[in-house]
Amino acid sequence: MKNRNRGGMAAIALVAALSAAPALAVDGISLIGGTGEDAKMGAIGLVWNWDKQWFKTGDWSLGGYWEADVSYWKGDDPGGKSIGGIGFTPVFRYGSDAGSIAPYVEAAVGIHLFSGVQISDQKKMGTAFEFGDHVGFGFRFGEGLRYDLGYRYQHYSNGGISDNNGGVNFHQVRLKYGF
Repeated sequence: MKNRNRGGMAAIALVAALSAAPALAVDGISLIGGTGEDAKMGAIGLVWNWDKQWFKTGDWSLGGYWEADVSYWKGDDPGGKSIGGIGFTPVFRYGSDAGSIAPYVEAAVGIHLFSGVQISDQKKMGTAFEFGDHVGFGFRFGEGLRYDLGYRYQHYSNGGISDNNGGVNFHQVRLKYGF
């Protein structure tokens, strides 16, 4: 119970801080669900698109977005542990801006802070601070390409900060609605 309260308070503080700053107008909201080796997870995120585009070739270019999220993980074993987390990730995306369906590929490395380290009886992260990197693909669609549906392979680890660096992997589906 103690860990849930800490994660919930951190989530409320993050959302309040980000939504209170007018210069940080949110461009979208994302819902993420995933399953991994020892746990299932869900997250909700706020998205800010970058105004920059590089390597523009026809309708394709490299750009990206920032994503701040709050997550909840539940271990798979009987009586599995649960932890909450907050994260902030810059995401690089190479994609198309044309047509009614616009495909993309993306890659990212972000930082995450969790309310605990024990996920299941068999899986324990080395630290509450973890790096989260992912690769993924998907497509944007709908009026103004405001919907975004994608797949991510997400890996969390502490990058060798501690001797225990077991890492956790998830297959994720992400749905974003752009404002």
